[in-house]
Amino acid sequence: MPALASLCPGSVWPDYHGGSLLNLVSSLSAELGGPRLEAAGLQHAPLADIARHRHVVLILIDGLGNAQLEKLGPDSCLLRTRRTTLTSVFPATTATAITSLMTGQSAACHGLVGWHVQTRTGDNGQSEIVAPLPLSVRYPASSDSSPNKLASQLLICPALWPLFARRVTILQPHYIADSPYSRHHTGSAQCLPYRNIREAFTLLATHLQQQNPGFHYLYLPQLDSLMHRHGTQAQAVQTLFDEIDQAFAGLLAIADQTDSVLLATADHGFVDTPLTRQISLDQDFPTLYAMLEQPLSGERRTVFCHVRPGLRERFLSLARQQLGHACWVIESEKLLAGRAFGPGPQHPELASRIGDVTLLARDDWSIRDTLSHEKPLYLPGQHGGVSAAEMTVPLILRLPRKD
Repeated sequence: MPALASLCPGSVWPDYHGGSLLNLVSSLSAELGGPRLEAAGLQHAPLADIARHRHVVLILIDGLGNAQLEKLGPDSCLLRTRRTTLTSVFPATTATAITSLMTGQSAACHGLVGWHVQTRTGDNGQSEIVAPLPLSVRYPASSDSSPNKLASQLLICPALWPLFARRVTILQPHYIADSPYSRHHTGSAQCLPYRNIREAFTLLATHLQQQNPGFHYLYLPQLDSLMHRHGTQAQAVQTLFDEIDQAFAGLLAIADQTDSVLLATADHGFVDTPLTRQISLDQDFPTLYAMLEQPLSGERRTVFCHVRPGLRERFLSLARQQLGHACWVIESEKLLAGRAFGPGPQHPELASRIGDVTLLARDDWSIRDTLSHEKPLYLPGQHGGVSAAEMTVPLILRLPRKD
């Protein structure tokens, strides 16, 4: 995306032409008997002929970007089996990337463009700001929209993996396995809840003993949660990574015995975001904040601003003057023109969801606001931006060895 890269020097954008998570799922669908998708397959075809193996496993380690893998595991089994690197999607965040993986559709199609999404889910088509994973409403505080109602209106793309020509098993933490979001994207596949990493890999190993061909997906969100709370360099993060790596290494012999392909990747990477580099737009720049029609949405490192009618040019000028050191201030329509959200038919609300102006955080800056019913929340580790650390993820591939 040369136009976007020139607007934001040093930024990294998704490679939808054959090097992104969207292309990974397109290759998986083609190889495993699923439907033909809009996106092309992976450019270098590392998944060619994986269907000849009895089982294919995809492990999604939330937050384990390529930079984190190299720092946390220079001698790890995961790094030794890394085949190449991919880009995430835009924004580089869980709600967007996981939805693309589980539906095969780009953010342009499914419309989930961040942790907080502005959408017309309220009564009489009123605008609300919704967190699509927990399916809760951030704004307005008076909303009575239920999770099931939000799910029916927000989750419009059907589950892809149950359409594969083999049995599908999905392993998720017990606290999200039965959520409306998970139920929608699991579809008719078998969903198994687990309580800790050891149990997750034990369940996976057990299911690899089945004789019928299978596709198995294991979702591991624990590393992401820790890095949000403590940053990427905390000892607790290192300890958890080592546990995941050891569990993965322990799966290799079982994969050989059961003719199983092991794939692992991440939805995004991370950056450390110091408190001194956090901008509270409502408190620090009240004149700018007063120009907004509603609170901020998107991510703290990809911030969508809905500006009051007639004030866009003034907002752009003042934001560039006051925030230019911390973020790139661009017209949101340029994201659409640059196809930042990927290929395919555009969601009818996409343009309205990304607002008038987007603030793309530079370096280790982050931008937020705090509503009257919210407690201020500082996150030492964040993602969602367009740095290489956030956008680049590993593709780990290990084919079974024959005796």
